[in-house]
Amino acid sequence: MAAASATPVYIHDLKVEHLVNPIHLDTNTPRFSWMLKSNDPGARNVSQKAYQILAASSLDLLNGEQADLWDSGRVESAQSVLIPYAGSPLKSRQRCFWKVRVWDQDGQVGQWSETASWEMALLDARDWAGSEWIGHDGDTHHSEHTAREQLQTKKTFDSHPSPLLRKEVALDKEVRSARAYVSGVGYFELYINGSKVGENLLDPGQTNYNKHTLYVTHDITKHLTSGTNALGIWLGNGFYGQNLAFNPAFKYGKPSVRAKFVIDYQDGSRAEFATTTDWKTAQSPIIFDNIYWGETYDARLEIPDWSKPGFDDSRWQTAIKQPSPCPDDKLRSQLIPPIQVMDRLDPIKVIPIGEDKYIVDFGKNIAGSVRITVDQQAGDLIKIVPAEVLNKDGKSLNMRTMGGAPGSDHELWYICKGGGPESWSPRFTYTGFQFVEISGLKEPPTKDSIQALMIRSAIRRTGDFSCSDEMLNKQYQASLLTLEDNWHSIPEDCPHREKCGWLGDAHAAADISFYSYDMSRFFTKFMWDIEDSLTKDARVRKVLKNRPGVPPMVSPGKRANRVGNIDWAVAYVIVPWRMYLHTGELDVFKHHYSNIKDFITYYGSFKNKDGIIADGLGDWCPPRWDRKAAPEYMECHPHVSGTAFYYEALQITGKMARKMGDTKYASWCFKEAEDINRAFHKTWLKPVKGSKHQHYGSQTATVMALRFGMTPENQVADRMAALLHDIEELHDGHHSCGIHGLRHFYTVLAENDQEVLAYRMLTDTTFPGPAYILSQGLSTWPERQFEWDKEIYRNSFNHPMQGGFTAFMHESVGGIQPTFEQPGYKHFTLKPHLTTELKWAKTSMESPYGSIRSDWKSSADQFEWTVEIPPNSKATLYFPYKKDQVLSEDNKVLETEINIIKEGNQTWLKHEVGSGLYHFTITQS
Repeated sequence: MAAASATPVYIHDLKVEHLVNPIHLDTNTPRFSWMLKSNDPGARNVSQKAYQILAASSLDLLNGEQADLWDSGRVESAQSVLIPYAGSPLKSRQRCFWKVRVWDQDGQVGQWSETASWEMALLDARDWAGSEWIGHDGDTHHSEHTAREQLQTKKTFDSHPSPLLRKEVALDKEVRSARAYVSGVGYFELYINGSKVGENLLDPGQTNYNKHTLYVTHDITKHLTSGTNALGIWLGNGFYGQNLAFNPAFKYGKPSVRAKFVIDYQDGSRAEFATTTDWKTAQSPIIFDNIYWGETYDARLEIPDWSKPGFDDSRWQTAIKQPSPCPDDKLRSQLIPPIQVMDRLDPIKVIPIGEDKYIVDFGKNIAGSVRITVDQQAGDLIKIVPAEVLNKDGKSLNMRTMGGAPGSDHELWYICKGGGPESWSPRFTYTGFQFVEISGLKEPPTKDSIQALMIRSAIRRTGDFSCSDEMLNKQYQASLLTLEDNWHSIPEDCPHREKCGWLGDAHAAADISFYSYDMSRFFTKFMWDIEDSLTKDARVRKVLKNRPGVPPMVSPGKRANRVGNIDWAVAYVIVPWRMYLHTGELDVFKHHYSNIKDFITYYGSFKNKDGIIADGLGDWCPPRWDRKAAPEYMECHPHVSGTAFYYEALQITGKMARKMGDTKYASWCFKEAEDINRAFHKTWLKPVKGSKHQHYGSQTATVMALRFGMTPENQVADRMAALLHDIEELHDGHHSCGIHGLRHFYTVLAENDQEVLAYRMLTDTTFPGPAYILSQGLSTWPERQFEWDKEIYRNSFNHPMQGGFTAFMHESVGGIQPTFEQPGYKHFTLKPHLTTELKWAKTSMESPYGSIRSDWKSSADQFEWTVEIPPNSKATLYFPYKKDQVLSEDNKVLETEINIIKEGNQTWLKHEVGSGLYHFTITQS
């Protein structure tokens, strides 16, 4: 709760580095953010004129307003987002307390906020002194079920062992606080005195381990007791020890861990414990684990009480020292949201398919795993095979969408220990599925014996959309579910077949992600992953001498990490740009700026004699397209999208260069963009078949050119006419776009007087519209656009890139759009569309300044619009307008500060507002 205030404004939602009271910061200059709120619900135009931040080393000092770390003094600024710390140097593990007060628009000073805190993690490699990377020696499996068969070769393979490690320590004083800093690769779980610490799964997040590895900070104060305590760590392979799928060379090493435990006593003294070769280790009951192939758990091999004090580990091995994952032993604090169980699904249907064999349907396509509870004989083998869809017979799994590329199907095996009910869920793997085939049961599965666990990065939901058309609602929800299924410390392409961070997929889905979730930390980490993945080939070495390289196709990891085609690699420019617009985060772009300039230089080297960028993978996955069987379905030439993305990258980089004071480079970028655009028009602008109009050879090319501002204003009408002809006459009223064009397709239609067409196409249930896909019973977006009622199911059914277009729900239907001039929604635009096609729409999101809401109702003679503008921000509102209509606010006619704007056939009333809750009505006079 916020402190009471005698002034109209109080402060809430204090954050440091986008986090609430973090204990794991590893930056020397953390940044502070807060939100304002008025005690008066009807307050308008609330803003901040100045602020003062106090930071102290103790709560008592801060309460006494003794800021021994930092007193900013009164700072004349309206900024309340990402204010950098400028106090005394910070030390590792230092705990800091802070508060802030503000002066409002009238110059009144408010009371201090409630106290918030942050804690530094380990800032220096020397803080890890005394700890070692340790692991298990050899393979001590003792089960007939250790090996898995590779589909193509029929040969059997083992995974690296999944070891348990333990050590007992004595605490002889009363504990004030205690922290565990743990990096276990591939994955780890921490146990103290017999209990798992925290709810995190699949920790730490995936990285290029040979460049940097993440560590996790746990508050273990409440887990410790006076006397003897047992520290336990369970290791799994994860992506680090992935030695089977695709290529054995993709592994980094065997599971290992480095950890440090720091205990602060009440008397001010300190004790430290660390992973060294005096720890003991044994093989766990997990006898096979691979992030792609699944997991096998032999419950007969369980070791009761292994992580409790007093356990006899005399027969355990001594841990061995393991090499560091990366040469400079670089460890970075994990600041992204942890992976956790986010939902539990009961079966909606159980289908018997044979003796002791059943298919269980969980109702929607999720990522995660299952939990089973059984009561069977020791040695009984239960096999669980997940899948996304069933074959047409409805009684067998379709494994084609799961993909054979990893070399084996994902399977979960459980060997019972017997003696009563036993429950199990996998620890170190996950996959995408809606159905599972389960065999080996003595009784049919029920909701009491099997559940699906939705497991993903716990990224906080911050936005929402709903409207009067249920099909649009389903499309929005399908996009969110597909996004969530693909968040496992990176933005994946799919959660089952590949689990890869394809860069093209990431930028296609970036906007819908920012509109609906708090993505700041997640995408900051992904940008580090791309930086660590910068790669070179002969051409890169020639163009960029003595530089790190350019982005690959996939990051992180070793698969598909060749030099990226421009339309995938451009994520390195687009993602931090969108982050800047949506959150006001400048430091991420600034950090990667020199590498982004290398991006511009390298891909500019593909300019051919016609001035076109002769590079690109193309508009991926347009309708019916199969790159092996039918390349002609890709209508947009790869060099078209490549050139358009290079133009966009130049515009973005030029704007950000100017923002950062690099005016000379900014001017060059804008000049280069003009040259590229001239070449684009000269090369690709052609008459459309059967029309007197011109476009750039495809729907995607035309949509990109219009959306990126490549088309001169006096030619926009002709391009739109050509696009409409292409849609209606050449494609029977349908789109022909892959992910690049589809991302902007409906937005371009709506914002160019084609709202009726946009709505018709969104709700058209014939192939290949989005309504067709969902009419087939799918809950997530498939990778490819096929006629699923006619085709054999193939390829992934869980690809967020195909849902990038639903940013349209926020940016067009709700009309919420950030601005470059005042990013992070300090000043933004509200401009709703489809106001005659829909009866109502409700759109909301949480900006860095607070809640934004755009709720409207529309009828033949009236338009009602409820708008919420958060304190300390402003908005430009555009009202759909017809001749002789009157704008009122709370039944009072507005006549001042209203401008009539004509855009094509659409007329708008433009109105500037400050913060507050507004109820507008437009009626006929």
